[in-house]
Amino acid sequence: MATAALALGAQSAFAQHVIGCPAGQALQALDVSGRRFVCVPIPDTAALQGQISNEAAAREAMDANILNMLGAETAGRQAADGAEAAARQAGDGAEAAARQAADNALGARIDGLTEVDIVGRWSSSGTTSCLQSSNGFTANLSPLIPSTGTTAVSQLSNTFVGARTFNAGGTGRSTGTSSSMTSPATLYGAAFAGFGSSGGASVTTLDGNFAWSIQPDGTLLVDDGNTIVQQFTAPPVRVGSTVTIENRPSYVGSISKDRRTITLTHQGMSLETSITRDPNGAEVNRSPRFCARHRVLIRLPD
Repeated sequence: MATAALALGAQSAFAQHVIGCPAGQALQALDVSGRRFVCVPIPDTAALQGQISNEAAAREAMDANILNMLGAETAGRQAADGAEAAARQAGDGAEAAARQAADNALGARIDGLTEVDIVGRWSSSGTTSCLQSSNGFTANLSPLIPSTGTTAVSQLSNTFVGARTFNAGGTGRSTGTSSSMTSPATLYGAAFAGFGSSGGASVTTLDGNFAWSIQPDGTLLVDDGNTIVQQFTAPPVRVGSTVTIENRPSYVGSISKDRRTITLTHQGMSLETSITRDPNGAEVNRSPRFCARHRVLIRLPD
């Protein structure tokens, strides 16, 4: 009897009305009696999906725009680099051409030097600096110190002011005055070093002949000869004495573009000798030496 009642109750429960929400809504809450429930609207997923798609498209467009901008910037930089390289290459080419033109012009000017460009009277000035050694020099151009006795080593410097007259045919005349200062001499020996002469100042005059020629490379060669004699005019104790320079090297120089200036110097170091003689012609001093000289000649009005 009881079993039948339970079976009937179960059939009644399964036969109850099924609860549901209207279309477009979903069940949110339901009580145990089944009579009360809460439905809520279902979001519009199509619209949400549209928003998502629109945002994705916008981001894709922005990325594409950034890539385009980067590509344009890269292309611009490459173009600028190429233009700069081309400009540099063009500039280097122009500079090289200008230098070549200048060299050609200089070569033409040098090759075009003639006797007429040199002939005339020129003022001459410059300096001389010498290292003097009473016993000469070694192969290393140092004063020779003997194993016995001593060597007197001194320095001489002077300024020269005068004139050179270049004649046609490669001859000329040089005149001028040298104001010299000789430093105190130092004596050197194998086991000795001390002081020698006290040095001093002097003035000499020059009046001699020289030879000149224009070399194949356009330089000017001036040779004052093997012996150059100068007269002492100061100090009074030396008046009447002479100093002779033997084996002085020739001058080599260049003339300026406007043919108004010549610079002269020696091509290299060469041993020469200064010989002092008293008024009677007796030798009183002989000094082997190396000298460096520089002369500037300026054309004088005819």
